[in-house]
Amino acid sequence: MPPRADGRRPLMILVMCANTGIDRTYDVDNFAVGVHHTPRHFRADAGGKGVNVARGLRALGEDPLLLGFAGGMSRKFITDRLAAEGIVSELVPIGEESRLCINVVDRANKRQTQLDEMPPLVTPEEVSRLKRQWSRLLERATIAVISGSAPRGVPFSFYKELIQIARGHRVPVVLDARDQLLAAAVEARPEVIKPNHAELEALVGEPLSVPGGVLAAAKELVAQGIRIVIASLGNSGAIIATARQGCYWARPPQVDFVSSVGAGDALVAGFTAASIRRESLEGRIRLGIASAAAVVSTFGAAIEQKQGVEAQLANVQIDLLEPPAGNGAIPEQAQ
Repeated sequence: MPPRADGRRPLMILVMCANTGIDRTYDVDNFAVGVHHTPRHFRADAGGKGVNVARGLRALGEDPLLLGFAGGMSRKFITDRLAAEGIVSELVPIGEESRLCINVVDRANKRQTQLDEMPPLVTPEEVSRLKRQWSRLLERATIAVISGSAPRGVPFSFYKELIQIARGHRVPVVLDARDQLLAAAVEARPEVIKPNHAELEALVGEPLSVPGGVLAAAKELVAQGIRIVIASLGNSGAIIATARQGCYWARPPQVDFVSSVGAGDALVAGFTAASIRRESLEGRIRLGIASAAAVVSTFGAAIEQKQGVEAQLANVQIDLLEPPAGNGAIPEQAQ
């Protein structure tokens, strides 16, 4: 990894995936409950939202370091698969088995069914060990991502504490979480958050229209000290509110739908990759949305080829909702 211009730390992306597991994806047309099916294809991968983000970053040419928990017989599968994909990981061992998640993709009807096992129960010592590892690895990081849920036994304040630790290291955090973990973490004012529509509604406690209600809620979070809020809206793209650079509605290109699993993770990966390269705000938004579109059109939960993302970049539409002060254009360089 190249050194920073100031010589203090290398350009490295640290990704927290507290709830790793195994993802098994089955391709079953006309899937129905109570009927015997033979999948025409299936795949097994190391799973978890943070894993998908790290995998996407790797596909986009970055070298993330993945941190999290892994335990039981699943641990070897997870670490072996990550290594085979070239993803460096430091996973804290836990006493219980990491979870299994099953996703059935029905291409014929453009729908999917998910079954997620209950996450493992971790001990206070395992939580403390992961927190210490996070602090140590931040010494090498330029930007950090916290993505996904957490195992049982992890306090709701955990992500908030991680963000506070990162602030002490002067490392910005991109957060993609939900429910109580998100609500507590927002108090620590991460640099970027990426809730989806339902998660944003749960956070503010009311239904939100598109685009007006979503935009208003995102702006309120920005007013509380979060610099960028990316509210993902499925096939409607994302609404982005910023502290000083205006507000935008980014719409994805039209693609052949296969599965939406991992699309939000790909958005985070694309936005983060462009951020570490110090691209403009437009470049960050465009790479995030193009990455999500590439995942939606493939069988799997993460970006597989950089070329598939690059082919979509020019087709992302970015509309200005509210201009930055004194300027109606997207700034060339996000600060």
